[in-house]
This record gives sequence, C-alpha cells and structure tokens, in this order.
Amino acid sequence: MGRGGARRDGVRAQTTVHSPLLLAAFARFALVSGLGWLLDLAVLAALTSHGGWPPFAANIVSSSLAAGTVFLVTRKRVHAGADGALSGRVAAYLLYTLLVILLASAAMEALAPRLAAATSHETAVLLAKALVTPPQLLCNFLVSRLIAR
Repeated sequence: MGRGGARRDGVRAQTTVHSPLLLAAFARFALVSGLGWLLDLAVLAALTSHGGWPPFAANIVSSSLAAGTVFLVTRKRVHAGADGALSGRVAAYLLYTLLVILLASAAMEALAPRLAAATSHETAVLLAKALVTPPQLLCNFLVSRLIAR
C-alpha cells in the first residue's frame, strides 16, 4: 500500500478516523501547511506592517496564496488525489478557502485590537492569526482530502 491509503492497483484502502494512515496523512499535511503558514505570515506581515493594509484584507491575500500552494502540493503527495479535473478541484478548494478565510479574517479583525492593548499592532495581528489557525488546519485537511480524491 502506498502513501495516503492508495494501493498500487489503484484501489484505495478504506481509512477510518483512527487509522494510522489517516494520522500519517494529517502529519504530512500539517508539515506542508506549516511551511504554507510561514509564507502566509510573511505576506501578512509585509502587507500590514509595510503596506498599511488592514488585517482583514491582508489575511485574504496572504491566506489565499498559501492555501492554494498547500493544496497543489498536498493533492497528490498527501491525499493520493485523483487525476484529471485539476482546475475544477483547485477552484472548488479555493472557493471553500475563501469562505474560511473570510470567517478567519473577520475573527482576526475583532481579535487584533483587543490584543493590541497588550502589545504592538504587528504582534497583535500575528497573535490573532495564531489563534484562528488550529481550527482552520483541521478543516483544511478534511476538505482538501475530500476535494483531492
């Protein structure tokens, strides 16, 4: 059996929530997502600190760039994604991502001013980003797996 539960004959093995294969896939996804998150943070910091963008708008741009990159990398390597219809799969994932990013950006916009009372604006934006990331990571894994296959 190959990575992501795919067998050599093209038939996927069934995975359950507690499956070691699913946990291994999540670990690989989390690693790639962590690299994507660093890209996301760098773009977010540049747009908010140097570009003067509000966190809401900056997060939409930075998160969209990172999410699209992570999906393209993990589609085959983590999720054993199906061949064909790549543009449709990417479009579906980006549509999902936009919805999640809008929700996360709104949460960041609400959190950042409260956090800025105890720290700098730049640090508050990054802390707000850190707070909204864990639930996004889990949702992104599940949805990208569904769309990739």
